[in-house]
Amino acid sequence: MREFFISFRSRSEAMSFYESLLSYRIACRLINTPSSAGIGCGLSVKLIARDMPQAKKVLERGKFNSAVGFYYFSTNGSAIRV
Repeated sequence: MREFFISFRSRSEAMSFYESLLSYRIACRLINTPSSAGIGCGLSVKLIARDMPQAKKVLERGKFNSAVGFYYFSTNGSAIRV
C-alpha cells in the first residue's frame, strides 16, 4: 500500500491534526519529516493512501493553516509532492 504524509510548519498543528485524525478513527502516525522533503517544522503525519480523502476533509474542517502539503514516498525513499 502506498503511504503518504502531510507536512506542517507548526509542530503544535501537526500534533493537533494527528489527534484529530485519531478522533475520526483514521489510522495514522506522527513521524519526523523526511529530510528529502526539505520542508516544514520537522513533524509530519503519515497515513495510507486510501485515507487521503478523509484526511483532506479533516484538514479543511480544522483549518490547519500551517499544513505545507501532501507528499508520498517514492521507491527510492525520496518525498514527492502530491
